[in-house]
Amino acid sequence: MDERRRAGRTRTYLGGTITFNHGGQSLDCLVRNLSGAGVRFDFSDAVMLPEEVELAIPVRGERRRIRIVWRRNDMVGAAFLPPQADGNVVPFTPRAG
Repeated sequence: MDERRRAGRTRTYLGGTITFNHGGQSLDCLVRNLSGAGVRFDFSDAVMLPEEVELAIPVRGERRRIRIVWRRNDMVGAAFLPPQADGNVVPFTPRAG
């Protein structure tokens, strides 16, 4: 199988949260590998996601907008979206409540 990624990825085992619908919905995920260009994460079951979502990785203190590139059952591969003028890497701040 040919490697199609632009950047090598590091294997990880990090808890993450996918947020979409303007923060109205979220799902827990497991970040399995990570690079400067993208990420692969798994869910406990297959899920439907919009094309663009936000990924938070609390242990790293990061939150990034991502674009889904591929889906396979409970696995998802995504590319990090470029920073916006206001930046899209923000400190993770858990919501109270």
